[in-house]
Amino acid sequence: MEPEIILETVDVAKSFGGLAANAGISIKVPARTLRTVIGPNGAGKTTLFNLISGIYKPTAGRILFRGEDITGLPPHRIARKGIGRSFQITNLFPELTVLENVRLAAQARGRHSWHLWRSAEALREYAEKAEEALRTVGLLHRARALARELAHGEKRKLEIAILLATDPVVMLLDEPTAGMSREEVPGIIEVIERIKAQRSRTILMVEHKMDIVLGISDAITVLAQGEVIAEGTPAEIVANEAVQAAYLGTTHGYTLAGSRGRQGADPGREAPDIPAAQARS
Repeated sequence: MEPEIILETVDVAKSFGGLAANAGISIKVPARTLRTVIGPNGAGKTTLFNLISGIYKPTAGRILFRGEDITGLPPHRIARKGIGRSFQITNLFPELTVLENVRLAAQARGRHSWHLWRSAEALREYAEKAEEALRTVGLLHRARALARELAHGEKRKLEIAILLATDPVVMLLDEPTAGMSREEVPGIIEVIERIKAQRSRTILMVEHKMDIVLGISDAITVLAQGEVIAEGTPAEIVANEAVQAAYLGTTHGYTLAGSRGRQGADPGREAPDIPAAQARS
């Protein structure tokens, strides 16, 4: 039985003047899986996320969600359909509590979205949804703290809780461990693994830390110069000669034996960028 393809890009391209940021990217993401997109700076990863989430309109190609063509729809309509996104830079209400940040996100997605400042008692269902999201990311004990009081790693967890509260079918996670200390990284990995284990959502993630990528992904897509150069399971990506030589070579110590969860793995270590010329060889 063929898996359900929940998100698909078909020859998606985006140019800025004479620069092609994405040059005909085609990927298929099965439902309830975790797909990671990797590649060097400038490979087109964030541009791809911007196209899927509606921030950019593609120059060419189509984007399909549950078989429906959503190409060029504005961000709020794409979010309403069930595609939610986190960003590399934290985006919170610092003077509101952790619970209020998440409750407002749930409320904005619900039927009371035009009454954002009604009392929490009148909107108990949203408070309960917010509490459940905070429980999932391990922040329920910090519900009454102000968002500005959180450590950086806790703020990243809060962003995921805010995303969960909007009830997305597909979660776009743009470098969820960006800026984290080595000690904070395992906590965010646990959150992502917990969401993945529920098998009720699909996760498309951009991440640079290869131990995380190899340890958590169902499939990996490798981009270079705006094009897909490899795609497959972690084992297939590691065995791919072009990727192995350019990105996961033994000279850098990146093999499956070094992936997260094996003895000696370093969840905070980042792989080197893929030299585009080598990646195409």
